[in-house]
This record gives sequence, C-alpha cells and structure tokens, in this order.
Amino acid sequence: MTAKKTMTGPGGQERNESAVSFAWLADALGAGSAVVLDRWAEARDGMRRSRHRLVPASPGSVSDPWLARGVRGVGTGGVAPSWNPPDRIDEWPDHDVNALVKGVPSTAWRTRHVSLPSGRGEGGCDAADAVTRFQRMEAGDVLREHVRTWLSCAVGPLLRDVMLTPECGQGALSEDAAARLAIPRQIKLPARWAAANEFAERPLDLLYNLETSPDGRLSFLDAADVRAGQGEVWRGYWAWLSADVRFGEMAEALRLAARLMRSRPVVEGLLQTADSDDPQLRMIAPAVARRWLLTLKAMAWLEEAAREPWTHVRPKDLACFAFNAVKPAWRRRVVGISHRSDDAKRALRHLELWSSSRCAIDAGYVPSWETNTGMVWALYGTTPAIVRVRSPGYGESVWCLREAELTRHLVERADFLPERWVLDVEPADLGAFDAAYSAWDRETRGSEAAPVVLPEFPPSCRVWTPSPMPVWEAAMLRASAALRVINTMLAGADLTNRFVAEFLLGGVEFPGPAPTAGPGGWRDYRTVFLRFQALCAADPAEPGLRLPQGYAAEQMALDLDMLQRMPDLSTGTADLGDLLVAFEFLRTEWPLVPDDHMGRFLAVDCRGLTRERWARDERLALQRGLLAIRAPVPVWIIQLAGQAVEDWGIPGDHPIFTEHFPGQFSWMLEGSLDRRGAQSLFPASSGLELSADVRHRCREGG
Repeated sequence: MTAKKTMTGPGGQERNESAVSFAWLADALGAGSAVVLDRWAEARDGMRRSRHRLVPASPGSVSDPWLARGVRGVGTGGVAPSWNPPDRIDEWPDHDVNALVKGVPSTAWRTRHVSLPSGRGEGGCDAADAVTRFQRMEAGDVLREHVRTWLSCAVGPLLRDVMLTPECGQGALSEDAAARLAIPRQIKLPARWAAANEFAERPLDLLYNLETSPDGRLSFLDAADVRAGQGEVWRGYWAWLSADVRFGEMAEALRLAARLMRSRPVVEGLLQTADSDDPQLRMIAPAVARRWLLTLKAMAWLEEAAREPWTHVRPKDLACFAFNAVKPAWRRRVVGISHRSDDAKRALRHLELWSSSRCAIDAGYVPSWETNTGMVWALYGTTPAIVRVRSPGYGESVWCLREAELTRHLVERADFLPERWVLDVEPADLGAFDAAYSAWDRETRGSEAAPVVLPEFPPSCRVWTPSPMPVWEAAMLRASAALRVINTMLAGADLTNRFVAEFLLGGVEFPGPAPTAGPGGWRDYRTVFLRFQALCAADPAEPGLRLPQGYAAEQMALDLDMLQRMPDLSTGTADLGDLLVAFEFLRTEWPLVPDDHMGRFLAVDCRGLTRERWARDERLALQRGLLAIRAPVPVWIIQLAGQAVEDWGIPGDHPIFTEHFPGQFSWMLEGSLDRRGAQSLFPASSGLELSADVRHRCREGG
C-alpha cells in the first residue's frame, strides 16, 4: 500500500478508524429526522409480532440478512426460523444467554465488552482522500481485496462501488446510491424465494450478492447458489480474508476501509430510500444501516486486536472471527463447543448438544462458501456462550490453542458482543452441562404450530463425492477441455481442429504463448492429446475428438466462463492436466446431477488415501482438479482422523471434515454419479465429435 497519513488519538496512539467511522455513521443516521432509525423500530416491532413461518426450499436456503433471526420449537423434535431482534439497531441478539449461564454448573467468565462512541464522529481523513489512495493500490493486491470485502459485507457490492467512486457532482452519487438500492425490487424473484419475503429478506439477499461489470451490467445470479444469504461472490471474500498477511497490513487495510465508509452519498441514498412509497424498499434502508453499523463494530474490534501480541492466533483467524459476526447466515448458535476431537467427540455424540440447532460443533456445521479457517471461526463469531472442554489433550491441538488464546482475549482485553460468556467444562461434567443446556433450550425456545418443521441441526444435505475415474476416461475429459480452451483463443472450429491435428499431433512446433500460461506451454497440451490418442484411439494420427462445424456461440460462452474459473498456472501450484479434467467434468457432467433441493455440494473423499497416492494416482485427477479450480459450488474435503490432509500441499483453504468414528457425518447424504452411466452419456452430453473408436470405448466403459 502507498504511504499514509497517520491519525492519532489521545496519548499519540494511532486512532481506531473503524470506531471513528461508527460514530460518524451513527451521527449521520440520527440526522434527517432519524427516519432510518424510525424504520428500524417499525421493522423490529413487526418482527416481534410476526407469526409468519418460513417454508424453505432447501436446508441452506434460509438467510438472516437482518442479523436478527432465531429459532422456535415446532411440535416434537423440530424447529422453525423465528425473529429475535434486539432493541437497538447496532446490537446483536443475546438469545437469553444469561439464563443459560445461571443454570449450568460450570466456571464462567463474562467477556470484556468495549462499547464504541455514539456521539459525533470526527471526520479526519475524508472519504475522498481514501478513494484516491484505494485507486493507487494494485489490482489483485490482497489488502486491496480486504478493503473491498469489508465494504461489500457492510453495504453490498452495488453500494461498495459508490463508496469507491470519486464525487462527480453535487448529489449525483446520492441519486446513484438510491437507484442502486432500488435495483433488487426491480428483479422478479424466483418462485422458490417468494415465500420468504416478509421483511424484504430476498431483495436484501440480492443487494448483498449482485455485482456490476465494468460496463455497468448486472452479474447473473442463480438463486440456487445463494446459500444462507451468500452467493458465489462470498467465496472470494472468505478466500481473501483467509490469505496470509501480517497484523499491521491487515490493520492498515481495515483503516482504509473504515475511512471509505464515511460515505455521505450512501447515507443520503438510505435516507431517500427510507421515505419510499414502496413498503419493502423502505425496509431495505434500516437493514443496510444495521449491517453497516455492526460491520464497523466488528472492524473496530479487529483493529484493536491486530495491535495485540499473539502466540498462536494468526491475522486470518482474527479476520474470519470478526467476519463471521456479520455474515447473513441462519442458524445462529448460542453455544459453541471448543474441544479436542480425539478426547471429546465420542462423548459429545451421545448428548443432546450434538444435534441441537442452537449448539455449534464442528462435526455438524454446514459451510456455505467459507474457507476452512472461516468454517472453524463460524462456531464462535457471534456465539454468546463459548464452552471449552478441558480434556487432557486440549493443549496439544493447534486449533484448541488458537481458540483458547482468542477466548482469553475476549475475557481479558475486548469483545464486541455486550453479552458473551466463556465457560470451562471438564469432560466428566459434560453430562451435567448437557442436562442444564437442554432444560434452558426447552424453556427459552418456546413451541408453536407452523406449516414447516425443520429437523434439528445438522440438516440432511446432498453431498456428491466423485469416485476415482478410469485413466482412459480422465484422458478423454482432459483432451475435450483442452480442445475447448484452445478454441477460446482461435475462435473457430475448423482452425482449432487443424491446429490440434497439424501442430499438437503432427509434431510441428508452434510459437507463441499457450492458453492458461502454464510453465510447459504448448508442450503440455501436446502431451494431453498424445496421451488421449494412445489410450482411446486406434489410429494415433486421426484425432479422436473434434469440434463440430458451427460450434455454437452459447457453447463458446460456456467455455469462456469455465476458463475464467481456471487459476493462474504460472506459479506452478496447480497441474494443467488435473484442471482440464475438472473443467470438462463441471462443463459436461455436473449439469446432469439432479437438484433435489437438499443442497448441492461437492466433496473430495480422501479417506483411505495416502499423500503419495494422492499426488501420483492418475485416477484421482478429477479430485485434484476440483480442489484447484474455482468450482460453481462449494467443494469440501473428507478425511479420517490422523490423515493430516492439510499437509498434502492442496491449494486453497477448503473446509475439512475429519471423521473420528463411522456415521459421524450421517447428515451428509453422500452420492456419486455412476461412472459407467457418465461414460455412456458423454458422446451426447459433450457436444463434440468423437471418432468411432472413442464412441466404442464410451459404450463399453470400464
């Protein structure tokens, strides 16, 4: 980042820019006849009176854009979404945590809540200067993306772009902000979303997921991929926050983001929206203001935490902990269990805590687009009771050490939640704690009739785990994807087919860079086609794959979209061959997977594998490729205890589910497409011309 002008507070300490921005925003919202705060009071009181019960299309389709949802009991053994808003627009719900703490036989410490100033905020470095400094940052810079991520979380990508735009005339940006706030109301909601819109939840989901391209066009948004309020754009947010940065760098990005949030045009857009004649549009204003205020609270905590000395906790742990506090996911938990899996998991599985919708245990958490780091800290971000199970091996786990250090910080230094407790429980006392928790849970959640009953968490989710693929089939998918990738550069079926036949199979060297910028250049593509010909085609000189004449423009568009999902290969961190197999699988086979409204997730099953087999087995090319490409759905890893997959050099930070006993992940309805069926369908589903030899191989399978 460029050199900065440092603002200092009393005693010469660098001031907390997020706290200053919080005070500035609170003051700005209080002006204008406090219309936004009045709208919050109306929405809050309406939520408390509401008896509407949501009918979700799938377990992950319920969002919490207001950060104000709870659960209600329904009949026997079920729950339904319910509203539980706090009194103030700038607070999180406490979910009656004090009643829980009073009833449990455990040592408990209340965390040290540090309130932020609510008076007039000093302007200092204004937003115009912050915009200039942001524009000087290099595209793709991790800290630049940290800034964009926090702005997006606070107000959504559409309003983020307003914050990052220099003033271009009196009132012009304010009108633009108001127009952008109205965009979600102009989009026809999918039928599956219509049932959950009492307080503009779905327009808010759109607002926090829609992006615009450089030419001003709105991004395409598939409602099925908005999981717990998070569309695919959130994958990028979690990835950037989970990147390795230094504490000082993270704090500097936070301070710049905070200064950018002193955006008068966005506040004026909210005030204008709050006076709209459209009842749902009016509700968007207080929801955005609430998300904005709470984000600044979490950022202010993070700024201070970044200044403290840490032994085990990393910058990305702090960032993901704070970010989890403001993500729009339901269900929000009341109790988070920090434990050493080897010591406590078998005991926990027999308790009511294990399947309670208000208790967070890693084995029952269903991530949306979170990284593994984000998934772990999701258990505690806004969990008002954190329970540390002090087993003998607790201090031997690096994750337990991080959790212990961070919770100690909450108790001794600072916390953004006004009502949070940290409890220590001995393994022998888990049964007593479980009984006290269950009594509190039954008493406080209530029970009433509802049109839908959801099971206690975790819900049943469809998780597709592709099986190892025959070597010849992997070679066929790899060559098919290579053909499409080359065509995105040559843009002509005839030219592409001739290029493969004459240069790649004919042995003639071709000058110039190859697509995807791999270190092997065109040699890697030649290897792909030669390997495919040797395995699948009787005549090595006659290409077994061709693009058909008149390869349709829509097919080319799909290829370009898939190409954008490929990572930069110049660093050598991913293998071109593996990526091409994943490219073709996602392009041709994945669309055939049925959508049964039980969630759509991909998982790579590493159980029973060794690190050596993972790296070398050609039958696992698809699995390696899925963890390297930017898939259109979340991709998880499943391992057995002791495998340490995180040390296998797998790119990215994918959620890892560690199985300690059979049936631990019974909520995962694992499925796999039949390889024999996929092979027989490939000639038709691929849209490519296959030679007689290749078609025969697909029919015979094996």
